[in-house]
Amino acid sequence: MLAASNDRIKRLRKLIKQRQARSSERAFVVEGPVLVSEALAAQEAGLIEILELYVDEEMLSIPDGAQVVDELHWVRAGVLAGVLATVSPQPVCAVVRVPEHSLDTIGDGPVLTVIDLSDPGNAGTLLRTAEAAGFAAVAMIGNSVDTTNPKVVRASAGARLRLPVIELPEMHQAFASLRGSGREVVATVVDPAAPDYADVDLTNIALVLGNEAAGLDAAAVAAADRTITIPLAGPTESLNVAAAGAILCFESLRQRRRA
Repeated sequence: MLAASNDRIKRLRKLIKQRQARSSERAFVVEGPVLVSEALAAQEAGLIEILELYVDEEMLSIPDGAQVVDELHWVRAGVLAGVLATVSPQPVCAVVRVPEHSLDTIGDGPVLTVIDLSDPGNAGTLLRTAEAAGFAAVAMIGNSVDTTNPKVVRASAGARLRLPVIELPEMHQAFASLRGSGREVVATVVDPAAPDYADVDLTNIALVLGNEAAGLDAAAVAAADRTITIPLAGPTESLNVAAAGAILCFESLRQRRRA
């Protein structure tokens, strides 16, 4: 039975709180019975590897399928509640490793691409949306939020466990790689003069979204193959990036279904 002073619990706390620890171990934590069940299903499908499972001693049962995890650890009552990131944590979590992906390892289909996205909730929502709309992957460019952040993982509702995430640090090189994979780089802008998104072929693209506050900078817009906009009927200046991403991802899905 693990206590709060146990080295495994200390490591678990670091994985939850420190991006450097997650990056170094290529692992992150999923919290609560729902996401742990999603992780078990993703492991069964060969998408991830569950390294460890931690369960509070007062839990009446463990998630279905947990018996296959080699490293199953029971933890003293209350310890996980003090470690996990959720305000009212449910006392079970898993440490998972997700394979590294590249443009060479993902399948066909559009790629949702974000530059300098900073909000974990928006990032998780966009991951969830991209998966629901059948995108092949999400590419994170520049100084974007860490998608292994517990807030991102929760907001993604399990999509972070299944959808390939590719990190492409430098924008021009990233665009060249996306273009080289056969995808047109399409930047979204707030500009009434830009083409209406519904009039543009979005079936095989790298759909590029920018930072929540500033959008895409001039360099990103200039480096793209084309731009699109979402025409607004009311006086609102722009849409939340996650809302805009949802509209465009599902327009891409509509066009692919029609084709």
